[in-house]
Amino acid sequence: MRRTRTQIVSATLFVSMFVSAGLLASACEIDRGESSFPDQELVDAGVADTGTSIDGGIGQGPGAGTMTGTWLLYHERSTCVLRQEQLTHATYVVELEQDGATVTETRRLCDTQLSEILGMQLEIPDVVLENIEFVSVDRGVVSTLRVGGTYVSATEVALWGLDLDEPTTEAIPSEPEDPRVVDSDGDGNPGVTFEVGSDCRRYQGQRQIIKYRGSFTAPNQIDGQSTGVTDVVALGGSKDFCAIAPPVESNDPHSRFRMVRVDGRGGSFDADTDGDGQVSCEEAMAVAPLVMDDRESENANCQE
Repeated sequence: MRRTRTQIVSATLFVSMFVSAGLLASACEIDRGESSFPDQELVDAGVADTGTSIDGGIGQGPGAGTMTGTWLLYHERSTCVLRQEQLTHATYVVELEQDGATVTETRRLCDTQLSEILGMQLEIPDVVLENIEFVSVDRGVVSTLRVGGTYVSATEVALWGLDLDEPTTEAIPSEPEDPRVVDSDGDGNPGVTFEVGSDCRRYQGQRQIIKYRGSFTAPNQIDGQSTGVTDVVALGGSKDFCAIAPPVESNDPHSRFRMVRVDGRGGSFDADTDGDGQVSCEEAMAVAPLVMDDRESENANCQE
């Protein structure tokens, strides 16, 4: 079951593209750049009950000549926990607004799913996702909107259950009574609460820093890899065992993302099924399974 919501800020560049009506009427199919991601099968995709139409194809279309608009970011992040690979599959709705050579991004984290570690399933409640604090620290850059153009995102800084004056460099407090620890999910426990298995809850503070780098493989699609660091401090738990938070090691070579335009501009797929002018998390989650195929975790990736 997938979940909902939140926000962030980042950036990218504006490149004007003028295409005549005559060319559009008789245009050949746009060449797609090389990508390590398999093309998605869009027929009978199992979203008929949402009212979502997939006729246009995810990532297809000639492009809008600007990145301004609504994009869906699907991130498959690999980390190593106790020499076991843990995959995190996260879905964001990203609103982009260009300003010269940069773009401001406003993000909503709609869903995060984590693979099992040593037979234990970690669950992140919706209320936690809804109360993550995203901090803007810089902007991103794009070399060109043409196929092959390079995209480098702003730095994504996410604070979970923390209020830090220096979000990227300040040490995470280890005591639950520290005033920098906040009960952001409002459950009466310090930090945020993760469900570990069926009867175990861990209270923790967490900082996640991620940067995305990719290239346009189509005018409405970017594929690439991410670089990320996650710092976690356990602040307690419903049982002693639950209060243990093993280190999370980055495994960037096995992480990847795909970002696609979903507002109908530039011939892209339009995920706004209710026509209110915005793509909600519910609408995005109906499309997310079509954006990129998930892979299964492989512990060999953490033993290289």
